[in-house]
Amino acid sequence: MKKKMSLCLAGLAMVVTVFGLTGCGTPATSVAASSSAAASSAESSVNPNAKVLKGTWQDTYDKVVYAAKTETDVAKRFALMHKAEDLLMSTGGLMPIYNYTDQYLLSAKVKGMAYSPMGYKLFTYASKTDGSKTIDACIASEPGTIDPALNTTVDGANYIAHCFSGLYNLVSDGKGGVTLAPGCATSYVKTSDADGTVHYDFTMRSGMKWSDGTTLDAKDFVYSWNRTASGKTGSAYAYMFDCIKNAAAVEADATGAEKLGISASDDGTHFYCTLPVETAYFLQLCAFPVYAPVQEKIVTEKDTTEAGTWATDPATYVVNGPYKVTAWAHNSMLTLEKNPYYYDAEHVTIDTIRYHLEDNDSSIYSQYQTGELDLADSFPIGEIDTIKATYTAKGEYYNMPQLGTYYYEFNVNEAAANPAGYAAIADTETKREKFRRGLSLLVDRNYIVNQITKGGQIPASSFVAAGVYDADGTTEFCKNANGGKGYYSIEDTDAAYAANVAEAIEDIKAAGFTYDTVSQKFTNVPTVKFLTNTSSGHAAIATAIQATYAQYGITFDVQPAADWNVAVAQRQAGNFECSRAGWVCDYNDPMNMLEMWLSGSGNNDCQFGKDASASYTGYSVDVTGLMD
Repeated sequence: MKKKMSLCLAGLAMVVTVFGLTGCGTPATSVAASSSAAASSAESSVNPNAKVLKGTWQDTYDKVVYAAKTETDVAKRFALMHKAEDLLMSTGGLMPIYNYTDQYLLSAKVKGMAYSPMGYKLFTYASKTDGSKTIDACIASEPGTIDPALNTTVDGANYIAHCFSGLYNLVSDGKGGVTLAPGCATSYVKTSDADGTVHYDFTMRSGMKWSDGTTLDAKDFVYSWNRTASGKTGSAYAYMFDCIKNAAAVEADATGAEKLGISASDDGTHFYCTLPVETAYFLQLCAFPVYAPVQEKIVTEKDTTEAGTWATDPATYVVNGPYKVTAWAHNSMLTLEKNPYYYDAEHVTIDTIRYHLEDNDSSIYSQYQTGELDLADSFPIGEIDTIKATYTAKGEYYNMPQLGTYYYEFNVNEAAANPAGYAAIADTETKREKFRRGLSLLVDRNYIVNQITKGGQIPASSFVAAGVYDADGTTEFCKNANGGKGYYSIEDTDAAYAANVAEAIEDIKAAGFTYDTVSQKFTNVPTVKFLTNTSSGHAAIATAIQATYAQYGITFDVQPAADWNVAVAQRQAGNFECSRAGWVCDYNDPMNMLEMWLSGSGNNDCQFGKDASASYTGYSVDVTGLMD
């Protein structure tokens, strides 16, 4: 899920939730990732039984990811996901910088807020020691949408998580973290066929109602899941339903006629779901906002011309969670009030949550200092040392683990995005991969986390975040990336960084650019245009990288978007050259950070396999022994 705030970042240094997070280690040696094509060619030349996928992104990456989605052998499944990340990183399209930690300020008056490493801060069962029934919080600026089917951001998910209840929910574990618990379903029975097909039979909670007092049952989930997965709705998250029978046909269907392998009993007391193969994280999906129910009557009445219209007005935002939206002063305040029809309303003690909508770090911090805010999810990065010292002593500064990666991303359709850009010289995709990788190697990740963000973030040597586990359930996936070596060195030594820089120079030269050995600068690299949303944290990181590139004759033109929603829209549409980005996992499995790059994914901002990239046939990946 797309991450907005500048200081809500993730290093995963402590355990606070049921998901058992641990820190990601640093590779001991500096090893550059060789391209998947070269590795595959070498393997096939010595192994006549080698199986190498070659061709387009659809022929290679998509096939590997879908094979992992359906593989029942755990070891093979994770091996396939490592192959997918190898191919992903070989493109140079992604520049991982660090793994997130989540820094925020929370008033000591607030007790019982539940924190999730997926980015949620849940006030459902919170209270205040001063007797107040109102919480004021700022987690982001104006959300792009709060329709569960259309939202792709962490801030939007926070609002949705307070307003909707899925079959399962994330609830407090009593230790400040979260655990999975029954929501609209009270239990389930799971059975399997001889061919591996899995069937779920969920028993629905009785007496449930929507916030308008009308009845809610299993049939509402059938409608909602089909709506979100359908190509007619255009959800960027439609691929999240891939684990369910007939999902591919539903996602490809723009008419809405195709349906998922789900159904409800005639009386609405049971919800049935069929999965072609076992999916270990399925119950986690059932608690994810995209899987929330929406009321068919109100959606069909209001979404006559554009999906999501029903979710723009508090009067039509019918929900089933602990809170309902009662007022929305756009770009100012989103007000949530306790929903009396929520099935567990008697245990919800906070009556009102007022979400202040802004992204000015100084203003947010000032409001926290004066007591106007109980939660500040962002603050000036230049004051981080003072803030940590002041509010740690008060028990109000938090630095929590988060499953996510802060990264820069490149549009692989560079020639179309910026005809005068680096593609004019790096005139083949192989050269462009070299150039992008060279830019990534120049970044001093340790300087960024030690001198700028200062929040315990861990430099990232791969894309899949720290805290996400590998096949054994105890080793982190990132520790096994590229055979356990990472895709470049993040060792915090001058020698390791110097080796990265030397390799970067060779890569950029190989891309076709001229390097002057006297000035030690490139002389003909076109300006790289960089898109970012505003905040002191993003600006500080971009400025540091800009200064680094300038040392080597490369101009990094930082262009702040008008606001967060504009930045997201530009990235999704492919209207950028290079952009700031961040992803926080929706569930603890590497697949969540790999499936977003499928050619048909709405979250595939790099545009792999889209438009001009769709016809590029130079990708290659060796899947010997994994896709027989």
